Amino acid sequence: MKLAFWKKEKDTKFVTEINLVDSVITPLQYDEVGLLYTYKQNAKNDADFYWQSLEEEDIAYRIDGQYVLPWEDFFQLQQDPDHSNVLPLLNLPKQTKLYPVLRSEGGLSNSDFKIILDGWRDQNGIKLKGIKRGGAVLDVEGEEQLIDEITWKLVEKIKEFSRLVDKNYKQNQKYWAQIRSLANRSQANLDDFLKKTVVLAPEKLQLNLRKNEISTESVVEVQPDFEEAPSNWLQVFDKYNQVQDQYSISLPDGGIAHVVIDPQVKNVLNEIKKMPNRRVSGERAQTFLHNPFAQLGDDASEVISPESFEQSKQEAKIYSYSLQLDKRYNEVGHYVSSHLHLNENSDRDQQPIILELVNLEQTKYFIDAFDKPSPVFLWAGYAIDRTSYLDHQIQDLKSDILEIQKFQDELQAKQILDLSNYSERVIGIGEAQKLNPGFVQKDSGESVWLPQHLVELEQHLQKSSEDQTFQLLEQLIKQAEQVGKARVVIPNTDTEVSIDEAKELLNKLKTSKKNSLLELEKEPLENLQKKKKDTLLIASNIEEAEFTKQRMELLTLDKVSFPPPRLPSSFRKQEFSLKQHQEYGISWLQNLYQYAPENVSGCLLADDMGLGKTLQLLCFIGEYLETAKQKKPVLIVAPVSLLENWEAEANRFFSAKFAKILSLYGENLKDRKIPKLLISAQLREDHGITNLLEEDWLGDTDIVLTTYETMRDLEFSLARVDWSIMVCDEAQKIKVPTAMVTKAAKAQKADFKIACTGTPVENSLVDLWCLFDFIQENLLGSLSAFNKTYRRPIESGENADSQLLEQLRELIKPQVLRRMKKEVADLPNKNEVSDCKKIGISMLQRQLYAEVINRYQKLSTEGNQGAMLASLHSMRMICAHPLQIRPDASIQDSPKVDWLIKTLEQIKAKNEKVIIFTEFRDIQVFLKRILLERFGLNITTVNGDSSTSSKKGLSRQNLIDKFQNTVGFNVIILSTVAVGFGVNIQKANHVIHYTRSWNPAKEDQATDRAYRIGQDKEVFVYYPSISAHDFDTFEIKLDYLLSSKRALADDMLKPSTDLTKELSKLI
Repeated sequence: MKLAFWKKEKDTKFVTEINLVDSVITPLQYDEVGLLYTYKQNAKNDADFYWQSLEEEDIAYRIDGQYVLPWEDFFQLQQDPDHSNVLPLLNLPKQTKLYPVLRSEGGLSNSDFKIILDGWRDQNGIKLKGIKRGGAVLDVEGEEQLIDEITWKLVEKIKEFSRLVDKNYKQNQKYWAQIRSLANRSQANLDDFLKKTVVLAPEKLQLNLRKNEISTESVVEVQPDFEEAPSNWLQVFDKYNQVQDQYSISLPDGGIAHVVIDPQVKNVLNEIKKMPNRRVSGERAQTFLHNPFAQLGDDASEVISPESFEQSKQEAKIYSYSLQLDKRYNEVGHYVSSHLHLNENSDRDQQPIILELVNLEQTKYFIDAFDKPSPVFLWAGYAIDRTSYLDHQIQDLKSDILEIQKFQDELQAKQILDLSNYSERVIGIGEAQKLNPGFVQKDSGESVWLPQHLVELEQHLQKSSEDQTFQLLEQLIKQAEQVGKARVVIPNTDTEVSIDEAKELLNKLKTSKKNSLLELEKEPLENLQKKKKDTLLIASNIEEAEFTKQRMELLTLDKVSFPPPRLPSSFRKQEFSLKQHQEYGISWLQNLYQYAPENVSGCLLADDMGLGKTLQLLCFIGEYLETAKQKKPVLIVAPVSLLENWEAEANRFFSAKFAKILSLYGENLKDRKIPKLLISAQLREDHGITNLLEEDWLGDTDIVLTTYETMRDLEFSLARVDWSIMVCDEAQKIKVPTAMVTKAAKAQKADFKIACTGTPVENSLVDLWCLFDFIQENLLGSLSAFNKTYRRPIESGENADSQLLEQLRELIKPQVLRRMKKEVADLPNKNEVSDCKKIGISMLQRQLYAEVINRYQKLSTEGNQGAMLASLHSMRMICAHPLQIRPDASIQDSPKVDWLIKTLEQIKAKNEKVIIFTEFRDIQVFLKRILLERFGLNITTVNGDSSTSSKKGLSRQNLIDKFQNTVGFNVIILSTVAVGFGVNIQKANHVIHYTRSWNPAKEDQATDRAYRIGQDKEVFVYYPSISAHDFDTFEIKLDYLLSSKRALADDMLKPSTDLTKELSKLI
């Protein structure tokens, strides 16, 4: 049989066909290492191309003319949904229904103790004969059958145990515990000895928590638990003063369970054993709850998962609090007392807890408690998170206390003349200055403007002390009102004014006269000669804002006439030039920084992808490092995959004198940590702090690059550094208020904090609150107050409060910079090719489509909950790849392929490059084969699991570089999963979304791999869609929905939405 995949009209005589005989899949072979497949230099079928992709992704390797896929990697692929549709290309054996049979020889104390795989049984328990095994494949009477992953691990563990020499009791126990766990999970048959011999060897711990209140002090009980732990495990654990290597625990059925403790688990249990009765209290309890990994040693991160610990805290209702100080002062400006407003750090709707510091003595105890070295501040039994804002409040409070002590013995005169006792508006002390009377304060407090001609009249009439003038003016006003006149002439002048203006002038003159008389009555006669009275000189704010400008005016930078940015001399300006929006971004950062940290403490950089954010930040940082009088270090926190990019950008755009950069993660971290035994006993024993950096770790470093996890684990060291600038790149990592990494970020002491993320709001407005709680603490209030004021009304549904949304937008606007490429980047046009959305449906597709709809309607009627998702996936594949459903069909039945080949021929004629996006691996493999046969291209595929390390030969970037460096026409296939960040493909100017994403933002991110700074050609974007004249197909409906969602995508205060809640609209 032959299958044609390309056909023109008959008169062209152009037909290319695929001979299925040549495409027959080569049989798989198996051995103890893995699956084996013969390598072909000229790949011909889908299986060949799939094996080629596995090699490119470092999953399989090639040796002696064969591909080798190790069993461990194969079983990982089985769990990966991306590979579920394409794994059948391997022509795998069917899954076996046989179970292993195990028997033992000797006892656990014997050096020749053995555990033997003694054959295989069927589902009825009957042991079969003549079964042969090669790796994970059984030969059952000539038929190959595949065992599952757990059974394969069981077989491998038995083999590993059998290879041990000179076994001892401990080894026998350890291996039997591991084999027993796997045997139970694989439903293996055990002999009587093995059934009765229960050995457990836990490798993970779950720390259950229980909180008690003893007096006013919190006490937390730590309950270490593990999978299959006997019910009386804790009682047995508590019987011993030291952690045992093994515990023998009686079981309810009369048997005995032997619990063998792994060395890493033992190290963690040793730290727990140091807690009296497994309890921690007071400050140490709060330190432990804040970050158990800092107390439980280096092995804790391997034994305990952060997620399970956070879950335990929630189940025990253990929360921390943020604090706001409300200070009270007496009439002379001295501190008297404080109210403490404590807001629970949780999603629960709780009212603030209000405590009081009633006097100076209690306030000093409060400050002493804060100064104790602990990551959590404990007061009155409440755990208060340490943040830079809290630190700032305490420092202010300390200043108040010092001021009281300082001025207690000083003279009253010195107190009064010291301007630091007054507000910032006070600019001096001296003789009262004559103010421009243009702004008049009414007795009622209402402010009105007095016109200039009345000001001059007032000044003229005030020179006269004659009461007759005032009386005459009053009579003229009454007469004018009696006869209905609208205007009067002012006595002793030729000036005519309105009745209202005359009344205003008379009232002002009477007030001035009265005040003058009162002053004369107060002054003794002998002092009238020396009439000089000093007063507080203040910024009047009458004609212009001399004192406090509005926050918006202070921080806003004009986007057109902004001052040029100050660039570091290390910037290679002879080689590189900045775009205008980049210059503005640098100036904007520098404008904000000049007011830090007193008036502003950070900003949110929310630029669209591809605008050169890293370069702008490096220029800003570089200029600071060159010009600061007292230079302080800079901290940059980012996911590990981006840290190399930061260093590469610095090396590319700046000379060697730019900065001394320290990469504080990975191997570079080990040599800078203090060995546990060298940490002071007070820190270790009283506070449980065991994770610190050496005191001189920073040296003369200018910039520290580190990961979010390192910042969390080493918070005691990093939070003591006085940072100038702190950057959190991909700041969505710190959007969860209760996460330990978020708390560690907020605890850092930095003058200016920058959060970088293109999606500040992904799930809800809580994301935005958390980011601003990091960059500008307390601007948006407590979380509970923010939820009540903004989040709930705005996110209430279709009738969201748009006025509140605009109010919130204006509140944060001065500290947010967001530009979209279409607004600022000097890029070529981006064109959406619309005619490809009308690809006619084939007869096969129409038939398959009808079958799916009928099946869905039937299953829906029967109440099948999974019917919709399964049907949607089928319709998606019918449009994109009908041959996946009907492998024997002709390629003419897939009109999208026909469109693709014609389109690629047009692009090839222009010598341009193409990106094809699809996350489905079976489609990737299919397209690789088709395009090789048609264009002779050995196409590269890049998926989300491709290596990001530049140290690997076939890394993601190397694959992309290979594509970009090819001269002329070329094609690359990418999954949308691979384009989160760090992928730039400006050499391509055609982007084909062969299958669509559920999320328009993800789809636009994919397009932006090509449409970004550095692109010098027009970019063409294609969304090929199968359509029908009599109904809307899945792809047409999906296009409608994505277009409607995309219209809202530029609003950063709208959560990034995918279509999973609207799936029913696609059927």
